[in-house]
Amino acid sequence: MERRDFCIECRRETEYILKKKDIVKNIKDKDYNFSITVAICTECGEEMSIPGLMDKNVREIDEQYREAEGLV
Repeated sequence: MERRDFCIECRRETEYILKKKDIVKNIKDKDYNFSITVAICTECGEEMSIPGLMDKNVREIDEQYREAEGLV
């Protein structure tokens, strides 16, 4: 399946790959490490904003937060 979307850096439609990225987020005065999915342009290497990715990241963070707090 070919993954393509508009890259704001390249200013055109390009292919992208999905990778995992580690981030630190502070929730209720406590730092948590999360692994989220990002889209990377294969032309310039910058992160891209693609449809549905923000929702996927919210789900990933929620699942990892619940696991870290023993809420699963």
